[in-house]
Amino acid sequence: MKTLLLVRHAKTESIISWKKDLDRALTASGEQDAKKMGEWLNLKKLQVDQVLSSPAVRTRQTTQLLCKAMHIDDSVVTFPSDLYHATPDIFFNLIRTLPDAVKTLLIVSHNDGITHFANMLTETRIDYMQPGSVFVVKSDCETWESFKESEREFVLYKQPGK
Repeated sequence: MKTLLLVRHAKTESIISWKKDLDRALTASGEQDAKKMGEWLNLKKLQVDQVLSSPAVRTRQTTQLLCKAMHIDDSVVTFPSDLYHATPDIFFNLIRTLPDAVKTLLIVSHNDGITHFANMLTETRIDYMQPGSVFVVKSDCETWESFKESEREFVLYKQPGK
């Protein structure tokens, strides 16, 4: 059994002409939302074995706040550059390379790709993953390499503050 948690980065500062998109940071409310979402996920007793996060500042910040609240060690966190505005194919390609010992994976990334990917995983559809939201699915597969072709079950979708 494999469990996949998809998290969209929390609320960010507006796009500013002089600042690169990659460098945009979380707002104060985004920081609070990420912390609260991490605390909520921690109450669900999900034991995350691996974290993949986009290298953008806002996803790094979201990841750090989630990991702190969920008591996830930094040693299981990586920042593949491919996750910056990833397409569903990129998500699947990254997932298929994971070791089989990883049972629960947390991915922190961006819209629109993360919403498109979530909508490919089960029959459950969401229009738009809100900033800081989480989408969770389970699969009965034994390996991440077989995750794409496996039967997957929707577990939950939660937005900050709801």
